[in-house]
Amino acid sequence: MPDSFAKPLFILSFRQRDELAAMAARGGWRAIAARRDEGLAGRIAASGAQVIVVDARGAADDGLAAIQAIGDAAERAGQAVLVMVSRNDVGVLDAARDAGATHFLVSPVTETEFGHAVRFAERHAVRVSGGMPVREARWVAPLGWRYDPARRSLQVTAELARLAGIAEDGTLRTAWLRQPAEVRSRLREAVRRLGSNETTAFAHDLPGLGRVVAHLQRDPHTGRLHGLIEPIGPPPDAGAVTRDLFGRRSRSVAALARELPAALTAGDIDVVFQPQVDCTSGRITGVEALARWHHPRLGEVGAETLLAAAARGGRSGEVSAYLQARALAVAAAWPAALAELRIAVNVAAEDIAADGFVARVLERIDASGLSRDRVTVEVTESGLIERLDVAAALLADLRTAGCRIAIDDFGTGYSSLAYLNALPVDYLKLDKSLTAGIAGNARDRVVVRGVIDMAASLGLDVIAEGVETTEQRDLLAAAGCRLYQGYLCAPGIDSRALATLVEAV
Repeated sequence: MPDSFAKPLFILSFRQRDELAAMAARGGWRAIAARRDEGLAGRIAASGAQVIVVDARGAADDGLAAIQAIGDAAERAGQAVLVMVSRNDVGVLDAARDAGATHFLVSPVTETEFGHAVRFAERHAVRVSGGMPVREARWVAPLGWRYDPARRSLQVTAELARLAGIAEDGTLRTAWLRQPAEVRSRLREAVRRLGSNETTAFAHDLPGLGRVVAHLQRDPHTGRLHGLIEPIGPPPDAGAVTRDLFGRRSRSVAALARELPAALTAGDIDVVFQPQVDCTSGRITGVEALARWHHPRLGEVGAETLLAAAARGGRSGEVSAYLQARALAVAAAWPAALAELRIAVNVAAEDIAADGFVARVLERIDASGLSRDRVTVEVTESGLIERLDVAAALLADLRTAGCRIAIDDFGTGYSSLAYLNALPVDYLKLDKSLTAGIAGNARDRVVVRGVIDMAASLGLDVIAEGVETTEQRDLLAAAGCRLYQGYLCAPGIDSRALATLVEAV
């Protein structure tokens, strides 16, 4: 019986898949083996493997093509690519290295030699991925880390979910609700047993791996599971976290930053629209414009990574202006069915700090042909605090010109009543970290109700983000929240899908 905690090893072998998979299993790995390269990138990502074996023995051209297809993504992910070739095909090794191979074996190969090669490749993957020591010299090879004291959430890959014995289909939420104690226990044990690089973990402010205390939910775009955690150990040193974990992410962002100018020119960067819905009537009243990068190799790249790449390349202002103009132009061309919807566009702290900020925003709105009173300008809390007086004056100018103002991600930063009172704001957007636990945690409900009551006392509407269930929506409505956005209605969608959705509601 295979060890459910064995390290995954992805194998692509055109001629000897079963033999190589059996060799890997005898060596202690859990082999995920393929004979064809269709959908290769997706299967590798789902496997959780940090070492990819491409067996090109007797199939040098096919093997080289496969490495070319996965090489860039493997480099970004910190994965090792071990290519196996026949002695007569050693001439392809230079091309394989250029395509992304990091290790090689030339046949004939003994089982011992294969095992040593894979272990060397594993060591390479741990080093280049920037592992983080977790509890007594155990390691996790993270895909990313965000240190935010206001969020306590753990994102895990499908691999960790499998280790935890959690269903990976639509029954996840049902299984969690029916057997919370058992599922929590399994996940906690899986987290404890993380070792080497067999499982990948995402973390947002993870002060010591902790036990799950709330619910799990799946992100339909990334396939990751999300669970709230309660710290059970001291937080890692913030400086060490930065040094250990940002190395790999920085390399990935740096590569994307180099590709960004061409993506802007080619039109690969676009916007989608997430509906904002009345909690009581179900009517869609507006949308938020969200950035998407349709990357030719990586697929869909989300806004956070896109904006990080823009910042790395010194193009934050350019990208922000592009996205605002694009969103406004698309909205201006909407059919009559969407003509009454408001559209929210995001501005960064750098935008507010730049000279001529208000004039440029108004010029973009006017150039699009949209009425200013249909536009909401969203700014995050962190973008307002440093120069509160300046921000207040600029936002007041926008508001006087006809726009509305929203504070995004409320609850992740300072969340001060004093600065709310000082700013000309129309909406508070309640961050999903606050709405996530409202259905299962009485304390979260008290906090959310307090924020909504505070907003009401200031004459502000609240838009709850990240709403995924009818129970969450109903509890928010009962607390006085008027609007929500989240997967309960729809993720970010294009204009055609939005029109269909509006007509169906």
